[in-house]
Amino acid sequence: MQNTYVFLRHAKVKKDTSEHSEKWVLSDEGIKFIEEVVATGIFDDVENIISSSQKKVIQTAYFLADRLNKDILTNPSLNEIDKGSELIEDPEEYEKQVIKVLEKPDESISGWEKANQALKRFQLGMDRIEKEHSHKKILIVTHGIVLTLYFASIRKESMKEIISRWKNLKSCAWGIVKDKKIIHDVVD
Repeated sequence: MQNTYVFLRHAKVKKDTSEHSEKWVLSDEGIKFIEEVVATGIFDDVENIISSSQKKVIQTAYFLADRLNKDILTNPSLNEIDKGSELIEDPEEYEKQVIKVLEKPDESISGWEKANQALKRFQLGMDRIEKEHSHKKILIVTHGIVLTLYFASIRKESMKEIISRWKNLKSCAWGIVKDKKIIHDVVD
């Protein structure tokens, strides 16, 4: 890995249980928080901004792109685990569903993409980014479950650790990976 990757989870969203989560947008609280994070200048030295192709993530990336006068490249390989067409309205049921998916990474639970399949897609996307860029500091703006899976795979974490990692991952959490080593963990 020649590049340094700064991973950023999208900001807090407005949960609209009548819509699929792919269509959700940032909440006012999420916008305020990402504006505060960006204003610190912590990401000012990134050279490229690459985000998943989902709206809430592009919205999150926008604030940094605007500050740095940079374009956002979108990459669907960085999208969240595909949750199928079923809407889960209850937050507790959603959490139970995510835990099931993480506990059985080789199974499609209720039509969701397999966790290992999502991780492989994400890793292949990262491999392509690595080949397309050289010696850059790249901001990757993405989602909670795939970010959890990716960092857990680097750390070779147990299932219990993966679930704990996901539960402790906050909106706008960020981490740094260089040479396939975690320099700053997203759950620190």
